[in-house]
Amino acid sequence: MAKLRHIAFISPEPTKLYEYYHHVFGLEQVRVSPAGSVHVIDGLFNLAFLAQQAVASDMVNTHRADGHELDQSTGIAHYGFTVDRLQDLLDNLDESIKQGESPQNGRPAEMRIVDPWGNSVDVSSRGFLGREERHLPGIRHVVIQTSDPDAACAFYREKFALDQVSAGPDGVTLLTDGDMSIRIQEDEAIGKPGIQYFGVQVDDWEATRARFKELGEELGDPPAPGEERMMTDPEGNPFAVSPRSWLG
Repeated sequence: MAKLRHIAFISPEPTKLYEYYHHVFGLEQVRVSPAGSVHVIDGLFNLAFLAQQAVASDMVNTHRADGHELDQSTGIAHYGFTVDRLQDLLDNLDESIKQGESPQNGRPAEMRIVDPWGNSVDVSSRGFLGREERHLPGIRHVVIQTSDPDAACAFYREKFALDQVSAGPDGVTLLTDGDMSIRIQEDEAIGKPGIQYFGVQVDDWEATRARFKELGEELGDPPAPGEERMMTDPEGNPFAVSPRSWLG
């Protein structure tokens, strides 16, 4: 089974985002790239704040010629999975799936594929700088939009060996890799397709609430079972906070 372990953002100020998520959730900085991109982890999951590039560059396969992302618009850019053996995954993809090697400048990703709905997906057999340590606060939930959730569910179950948790009458499907809850839906939450937001599970709501208050933000009371508290970071990226697992 593949493991969802990575979300990347295009950020004008990566250090500012790191400081924010470090303050409210204790996320740990584990890498700063030559371009100023910052990678942080919760022990298990990696968030990459990729420094926005002002200079244009040609496209080469799945990345720019200078090694950066083609789409430099701010916000969530792509997500990534760890796999036991990269070639096994690639052998399981048909010829319609675009793929290309990731530029190697210390990055954890080895390969980029583009799923049938245009989502960029990084793949790595060496992990995304996490240590597979499971503790809270921790990123445990992602929401992905596609035009065909049923087909997307089938794709990720077949190619990445994810398990299906549930499928609702509203077209929403819940998958898991054993740790992460992966919600696939047709509705857009951020005005564009692809990954919409992520969710952080916390073990001490009042302590987390106090850390938000130190930044002048109000987290509010714990949400009711089955609900989540939506917040936005300093660059407008939405994320959810919950005292409970999204897997029930």
